[in-house]
Amino acid sequence: MRMDKWIFIFLPILLLTVISSLVSLLNPDFYFRDSEIMAAKSHYLDLINLFIVVPAGLVLFFLVMKGSYWAKLSILGIMAYLAFMFGFNALSLFFNKLFLVYIALFSLNIFGILFGYNNVRQSGTFPEDRFIIKVSAVLLMLFAVPVYFFWLIEVIASTVNNTVPETISNMNIPANVVHVFDMGFALPVIIYGSVLLLKGKNSGLVISAIMATFVFFICISLLGMEVGLHRNNLHFDQGILVSAIIMTPLSVFPLVTLSRAVSKYFPGT
Repeated sequence: MRMDKWIFIFLPILLLTVISSLVSLLNPDFYFRDSEIMAAKSHYLDLINLFIVVPAGLVLFFLVMKGSYWAKLSILGIMAYLAFMFGFNALSLFFNKLFLVYIALFSLNIFGILFGYNNVRQSGTFPEDRFIIKVSAVLLMLFAVPVYFFWLIEVIASTVNNTVPETISNMNIPANVVHVFDMGFALPVIIYGSVLLLKGKNSGLVISAIMATFVFFICISLLGMEVGLHRNNLHFDQGILVSAIIMTPLSVFPLVTLSRAVSKYFPGT
């Protein structure tokens, strides 16, 4: 079995994620410069990263060491999630002592994705059970397309009315980096992979398996943050909370289905 060297970049990523979470969690006032909402969201995101994302990453790394191909794709999905989240921290939070850690994590995850995707195998037999695969593709599309148009309508309406979107004003930030990351990269990649998957392309199966992991952890983080705001009696978006409650269990289906598909039809290298 050939061991891809790129996978070892994941270990310092997990280590820095633990350090970032612990530094902030052990200091309740770490986000004192940020608004109450941003500070609370960041606090709950640190908890999710420390107790859900990192343990999941360690399990996946162990499975990769055992030769699992789908675990490689899942690690790339976690890298996409962490790049998204720490890129958000670096660009949206007020400057703090972890700024260089945010940059390091954003950079390591981006390069990990570039090296990793370039080295994963994309040749194999496309799954025979096309219906289940297409259901997974549709579910991923249902996650991406409505969110894209929601952001687009919000931005266009604010542009026409010369106002600031509510998602920005509520968090007291100059701009919503999520708009940029979602509309500029994450959502188009999910849609692109889903379209290829519906067409029966092997590359679509690989991309969608990666992004299914990304979607799963994004849903968990959104659910955790909105529940955290509610528990702290802070303003929260009921629409996002309801969507996260619905989408989190639904995101498990493409995650499991596509992981099983790549395990069966794309054997490990």
